[in-house]
Amino acid sequence: MNIIQRNFFRLIRCGEFNRQEQVEPMSMSKWNKLYQLALMHQVIPSVYKGIQQCKDQFFLRLFDKQVKEWEKAHAEAILTNQQEENELLRADHLTNPLLNKKLQAILDDEKSDIATRQLLLNIIHISRHILNEGVPVYNLVELGKYLSTEGHRVDFLTLNQWLKKLGFTPMAQLEGALLIQMFGFSKEEVPFLVGEPDKRVERVAQELTEFTNTRSEEFYFSQDSESVFVHTSNSNAILGHIRRSAQYFRYLPSETLTNFFASFAHSLSHIEE
Repeated sequence: MNIIQRNFFRLIRCGEFNRQEQVEPMSMSKWNKLYQLALMHQVIPSVYKGIQQCKDQFFLRLFDKQVKEWEKAHAEAILTNQQEENELLRADHLTNPLLNKKLQAILDDEKSDIATRQLLLNIIHISRHILNEGVPVYNLVELGKYLSTEGHRVDFLTLNQWLKKLGFTPMAQLEGALLIQMFGFSKEEVPFLVGEPDKRVERVAQELTEFTNTRSEEFYFSQDSESVFVHTSNSNAILGHIRRSAQYFRYLPSETLTNFFASFAHSLSHIEE
């Protein structure tokens, strides 16, 4: 990782997880790029907390204009978060019919505790985000915060059984490894992590350099009214989707295939009959 990304994660670790770390010196232009990175990944509040916690450090020097920009963005982000419904409170639906049936049966089981079901949904939500958009820093931060505050209420034995039943164990292991790699969690702080962290996690984390949009890059096919030819709205989005599907197939084979074809079918729906 470059210095911008290193400071980016340092500030999140300091702001959200109370880690004590020293910020590396950066130029004004690099601080502006870090601001754009935080904005892009929707983690302005987390990074701002880190800036406030580290503000007395010698190498954390921001111009008054930058400080005002951070303060404004932080206030807007907090207001937006208060107005929007938390997506993680909604039940995720899987594109694989068999897996989705199993998931809904788990969610409908009133005998299981809410905290364990919520953590399962967090893991699934991140998995689907990874397949469709890439590494979701915001959602990983929320997963880390949930483990820190609610982890003591979770039945991890049951959670691991559910993950195995749904075929999500490898993806959950990847997410646990990302918490360790990006946010400084210990293995003991991620109880659903079994064995050693995935060695490929550094390559996955490097997606940050390629991640250009926090919103899904939707691709769709369309047809001009005066032409029989069909064309795509975003060829890069198609290639990105294919690449991610191939990259993460080993982690979630069944859902990866159906997710790709579901996205492809959705894209075809834009063609005028």
